[in-house]
Amino acid sequence: MTIDLMNTFMVTVRAGNLTLAAGMLGVDQVCISSRLQMLENNIGFTLIQRGKNIRSVILTEKGRQFFALTPKIMKLLYEIDDIRLPARQR
Repeated sequence: MTIDLMNTFMVTVRAGNLTLAAGMLGVDQVCISSRLQMLENNIGFTLIQRGKNIRSVILTEKGRQFFALTPKIMKLLYEIDDIRLPARQR
């Protein structure tokens, strides 16, 4: 799990759809989908419902629970980066 993956998840949920999230993050929609899939693979469960007729972001039950934890997770990821990276590399 990385800060980029978590940030993509948070922005996507807040934006409400992948297209808006892609614009906000300056990447294409395929990149958003790929990052979300990587995050789901890392944590071992599905966060967002997918389907042909689904246009907006719909969180699964576990996705809602996970989203509630994102501020704590982001804080910990930044703390890990503080330990891992020397100050001049941030």
